Amino acid sequence: MTVPTESRVLDTTVKMLEKYPLCDKCLGRQFAWLSTNTSNEDRGHSLKLTLSMNADDELKAGEERGKTIIGLLASRGMFGPAQVIAQKNSIDFDHESQCHLCFIDGQSVFDRVESIAKRAMEESENIEFDTFLVGTISVPVLDERQDELRAEHSLLHAEALKSDFSRELGKHIHDLCGKDVNFERPHIVFLYDMVKDEVELQINPIFIYGRYLKLKRGIPQSRWDCNECSGRGCDECGGTGRRYPDSISEYVGVVGQRVTEGTRFKFHAAGREDVDVLMLGTGRPFVVEISEPKVRNPDLRVLEKRINKEAKKRIKVLDLRMTNREQSQKLKEDASTNIKEYVAIIETAEPVGEVDIQRVEREFSGATIEQRTPTRVSHRRSDLVRKKVIHRIQLKKKSAKTIEGFFKVQGGTYVKELISGDEGRTVPSVATFLGTECVCKELNVTAIYGEES
Repeated sequence: MTVPTESRVLDTTVKMLEKYPLCDKCLGRQFAWLSTNTSNEDRGHSLKLTLSMNADDELKAGEERGKTIIGLLASRGMFGPAQVIAQKNSIDFDHESQCHLCFIDGQSVFDRVESIAKRAMEESENIEFDTFLVGTISVPVLDERQDELRAEHSLLHAEALKSDFSRELGKHIHDLCGKDVNFERPHIVFLYDMVKDEVELQINPIFIYGRYLKLKRGIPQSRWDCNECSGRGCDECGGTGRRYPDSISEYVGVVGQRVTEGTRFKFHAAGREDVDVLMLGTGRPFVVEISEPKVRNPDLRVLEKRINKEAKKRIKVLDLRMTNREQSQKLKEDASTNIKEYVAIIETAEPVGEVDIQRVEREFSGATIEQRTPTRVSHRRSDLVRKKVIHRIQLKKKSAKTIEGFFKVQGGTYVKELISGDEGRTVPSVATFLGTECVCKELNVTAIYGEES
């Protein structure tokens, strides 16, 4: 015959109390996933109360077991009602006061919760946040005791100490600040170390989406250190440690970090243009990730104006808005599949005729080319052959040996090499069909958009 669950739970409770003193909260925690719509403390109190009532009934009936259970609840159960019954019936018991599962340094870790919550509020006093989460680093010896108890009594519904503690601390912090707990995307995390008795504050990053225009040539997207000294400073770079004095990421990120009072930044963009290429049209999408910001909701209009002012018309940002980490990841994922438009000035070694121009436009309409990693970037890119779709090319003669070209291509296409052929590394190329050497003298990105557009 199967033993009723209520009997198993009560029998297990008695067996645990026979060996260890357990407070209401820690006893209830051993059955945390049973009858979940209550607290561990209420659950533990109810178990002791039920045992105390049954034992008192047995005691009144003259049964010895009732006396034993009352003594057990009064001592290791630290249960007030049982202590009163024991005293009335002259039952001797030891006055235990330290729970086996939550006491360190003569104090229950749960007795610290109120003061820890106040310390957490002091730590976050100057930090802007709307949601939070609490994490706990538990005491190893208490975790070991919990594991031993769980194994010894086959406890299948127990909760870890740090989970129970984190929840209680979270409730107190919520009461003090009025902010909500968020398990998925908290703005900040309060991490409490039980051993060190320290509260550490982890501020999660913010992400700001925007688009940038590059209005001057000679600006790399990210910081470019000197090739000779790798940023240490040398005669070649005039002691600056840099090949180029500025970068788009710094124009955006440094100002963003300053406005939000962050500690560092990362710049994520939907691809990148060469240092000598302008980014025009509606701009290139980017996300700037700012770590540990004290200001979580900056005035984006003010931020935009500050970035543009400090950039002094070298770059311009627009359409700033708050976003998330997924958006920054998607930018990179989409960089090789979205569609980009370019305008190029092409110089040819020999004059070309309209027939040749029309042939280029016809042959590249929806064509797929193969591009081996260009010679100019082979030192920093894997030597691969990439297939890219060329949606459209339009050419217009400006002079006998000068052509203006419009290119609509798949993201990741090397347009300079599409024009020149890069000594056969791009097949086919504009130079192939024009039958003469071609050089891209000037290149501008004029639009970037998704394939669905």
